[in-house]
Amino acid sequence: MTELLQTILLRVTLAGAASAVALRLVGNGALREIIKMAAGLLLMLALLQPLSGLHLLSWEGWGMSPPDVDAIGEQNTQTTMSTIAATIAQAVEQRAEQEGFDCSVSVTMANDADGVLQIDHVTVHYGGADAARLDELQTLLTEECGVPADRQELIAK
Repeated sequence: MTELLQTILLRVTLAGAASAVALRLVGNGALREIIKMAAGLLLMLALLQPLSGLHLLSWEGWGMSPPDVDAIGEQNTQTTMSTIAATIAQAVEQRAEQEGFDCSVSVTMANDADGVLQIDHVTVHYGGADAARLDELQTLLTEECGVPADRQELIAK
């Protein structure tokens, strides 16, 4: 039990430190609110993930088997990814609108090799008038989302 508490304390501390660094680096940009939400989710994940391996009760007689619980966990992960992706896409669209772009943004999330959630791909459908400013749009995506140009897709409407 003390090992579980140590694991939780270590993960929450590391998540808090990473969140503080991210908030410090972002400054007062439009991405700050997204970082705050992601930091909260990260802290919650750091707290709850070690508890998922805790087996205090038998599943027999409860009507759910461990595979059902795994499926629910996977569904929760997918819901979290889609919620974060939609929030990031909305924030980027608002930021692009402030810069005078007429575009719609979609974001896909994925776990990297270490299991850390990150932005996998950004697709932008831009208006015809923005075709001359694509370099500015790509720079905006790189700075706001941290997504390199090779994971960005710009498509004319």
